[in-house]
Amino acid sequence: IRKGLNQWKSCRSIYFNHNFFTRTVYTMTMSETENPENPRILALFDVDGTLTIPRGEITTDMMDFMTTLSKKITVGIVGGSDLPKQIEQLGEGITDRFPYNFSQNGLVAYKHGSLLESQTVSKFLGEDNIKKIVN
Repeated sequence: IRKGLNQWKSCRSIYFNHNFFTRTVYTMTMSETENPENPRILALFDVDGTLTIPRGEITTDMMDFMTTLSKKITVGIVGGSDLPKQIEQLGEGITDRFPYNFSQNGLVAYKHGSLLESQTVSKFLGEDNIKKIVN
C-alpha cells in the first residue's frame, strides 16, 4: 500500500479496496491533514467494504494509510450510513480528521468538520410534490 504513495502525485482518481478486522481509537487533528502536497487532487473513500469490512471498524493500518495519503492529496470519506454509524466505524472526530465527509449516500456533507449541506427528498421536491407522489 504505502510504496505506491509516491506514484500518486500524478493520479487524478484513486480507488482503494481492502478489508480489515480490528478496532483502534485514533487521535488526529485537522491541522495534520489540511495542507496536502497536491490539494487539488481529491480521493473519496467509501466506508463499508473499502475502509472497513461491511459494518466493521477501521484498523490502525488503514487509518495510518489514510493519514499518510492525506499529506499527499485531499482525502474525503463517503458512506451510506448516517454520521453516528460512521463515527462508530471510523472513530470520534472523523469529520475533523479529513476535509470532506459525506454521509447518508451524500445527502449530508461536512467540510472541515462543519456542516456544509444537508438534503432530503422532501426538501428537494417540496411538500406539495411529495403529497402528489404519496397520494
